Amino acid sequence: MTTETLGLRERKRRETRAQLEHAAVQLALEVGLENATVDAICAVVPVSPRTFFNYFETKEDAILGVRDVPLDDEAVAEHLAQHAGETLVSSVTALLLHALGPAIADTDLHAARKQLIKEHPTLLGRQIAQMARMGEQLTAAVVTILLEDSAFAGREAADRQAVAEIVLSLCGGAVRVAVKDWVASGTDRTPDELHRRAVELAGKALRLLR
Repeated sequence: MTTETLGLRERKRRETRAQLEHAAVQLALEVGLENATVDAICAVVPVSPRTFFNYFETKEDAILGVRDVPLDDEAVAEHLAQHAGETLVSSVTALLLHALGPAIADTDLHAARKQLIKEHPTLLGRQIAQMARMGEQLTAAVVTILLEDSAFAGREAADRQAVAEIVLSLCGGAVRVAVKDWVASGTDRTPDELHRRAVELAGKALRLLR
């Protein structure tokens, strides 16, 4: 199989995913979340339900554009370079916002997704499910971030793992609250503004716990 064939196949996958996302969002706006079924979404594209489930676990994931972002060594190294010098909370929060991807990104579906999340706050539960599904990758990435700090580098592996999971829980909670507040406010916020708000919330929680 040639590189060109692989490239065409990957481009086709991206196009199909984008079509499914647009169809899911549009249907949810037109006929309501309950009536925007997988079968209805597939009829618009058109693809089979089996094909749909090759891309998304649920129709809610298609509406939000949920996808697991690869967090391999190269991606984590790039993250560390981009966020060098930042606090641990700031770096981990940025990592989580990157992982959440299209649901909060400034895409052509941004306004429509925001409207749907405001009408159906339960959609945010899919973000929690995504973070849980990516838990192992995210924890490993946070351990790598911790190793950049000499205070953690000398600790036992089990201690680093435990601290990584605690930091991930704190930052994950801050991100969820920041996104929920953003949706409830009805205002536009960039990913950078969401990042600052989540870091602020995590900082407040840490100060209260002292």
